[in-house]
Formats: sequence, C-alpha cells, structure tokens
Amino acid sequence: MIGARVTAIVRLRTAGRAGQGTGEPVGTDDAGLIAAVEATVDAGTAYFEMELVSEPPGFARFRSHGVCDFAHRRAASRTVTDLPADVPEIFQIADGGVVYSQEPGDGWHVLDMGGWGSASLLAVLGWLYGVVDARAGDGGEHHVTMSARRAVENCPEPLREELRTAFQQAGHLDAVATGRVRTDGANRVTECRLELPGGENGLFGTVDLRSRITLVLSDFGEPAHIRPPDAAGPAQPIGDLAEEVLRHAEDGEGDGPAREDGAAPGG
Repeated sequence: MIGARVTAIVRLRTAGRAGQGTGEPVGTDDAGLIAAVEATVDAGTAYFEMELVSEPPGFARFRSHGVCDFAHRRAASRTVTDLPADVPEIFQIADGGVVYSQEPGDGWHVLDMGGWGSASLLAVLGWLYGVVDARAGDGGEHHVTMSARRAVENCPEPLREELRTAFQQAGHLDAVATGRVRTDGANRVTECRLELPGGENGLFGTVDLRSRITLVLSDFGEPAHIRPPDAAGPAQPIGDLAEEVLRHAEDGEGDGPAREDGAAPGG
C-alpha cells in the first residue's frame, strides 16, 4: 500500500506541471461524517481494498488489499501495481509510522513515513474530518467536499500533527478534494471515493496530475494478528528518500534505480 503510493508519487512527479485544484467550499454540519470516521477507527480493525488511479489515466494505477489494526496502529497489505508496469508485487507491514517492505529472500526495506497518519488508511480517511459540504444520497451515501486544513483542525488532538504531516508530504495541506462516502447501519465507513488534486510543494515537489482513490472497508472487528518483522535494518527517513528521488530527476535519470520493494528508487 505505502510503497506503491510512493511509486505513484514518483511517477506523477515526472509527468508535467499544471495548477493545483482549487475551490470555495460552503459550510455544513460535518458531525455525522466525523462520527463515521471515529466509529470506523473504534471498530478496532477492518479489512480493506484500495485502488489508486491517476487522472488522466496512464501514469499510475495500483490495487491493494489487506487489514488495518487501528487499535494497535498496524497494517498489513499486498499491492499489485499495474502502472508503472515494471513494479513487482509488494507485501508490506506498517507499525506506527514505520513501513516494512519485503524483499526477495528474508530481507526487508524499512521506511520511516513520519507518523501513523502517513503510513495508514488515515491518509485517506483523514480527509473526512475536513468535510465542508455534504449532500445525502441513497443507501447511506454522501457526496462531500473536503478541506485538508479543516481536517487538521477537526481531527482528534493526538492525530493532528501526524495528519498535518501526511497532507504536507503529499502537497495537499491547502487542497480541497471531493468524493463520495458510504456508511453502514453502525455508521462506519464502508466505501470512500476521493478525487484528489495534484500536490503542490510536497515532499516530492509539485505533482501535477490528479488522482482517484477508492477505498472499501469490511469485516470490522475481526482479529488482525499483525506482527512486524523481528530482524530488519534501520529505517530510512522518507525525507532522505525524497531527496534521492529529486536528485535523480534533476540529473535526468528518470525515476532512478528501481528497488525490489517496488518504489523507484525507494519507498
């Protein structure tokens, strides 16, 4: 999930330059959707399927599935990347803000994402803390407009800096996004479709293409049993990875040397 997302950022980073999406949202009562995020997290665990597609398509597309343990701040996932085509399937474990990507044999590449907000599904669900406009549809569906800055203001205090970091890394701290959210009878998020603008001045510079993320959640509260690897090397800070990627881009080397964990050159 995480490595493929970084790969997508690297891919989009080289695709061209255009403005970030803007908008003037109007106010609404967002308490119901904030409560839905909290009910989802309070369920403890959830199975998930997630897809990211660049917009326009043709630059990045990947699909992940796995389990997220909100209670213990851990996740395990397997990701298949369709674009770029040369990225191998990735198995990853997130423990807080640290992401372990399995390499051939028994090795692991370790990346420090800077917080659980960046390394987990909260990088997607966190947008719902920033709802500024919502229209109810059928079957528990809502059409929403969200502000990243409002999400940081409205999220629980312990998550605030981590969520701010996640938006800053993606270049979305001043962004407005739109989407659709579906909830179940227990007011838990079961489906979330986000239309995200390009990132501006993020960790990997300016990423101009938009992206569409679809997240489906199910099997809430089932045991997760996620355990980080016992033996792994030191974690590479995400900032160091970003410098490496940007240096390769400036040197005209494209995305840089691909690594076995699926992020070219890292992540």
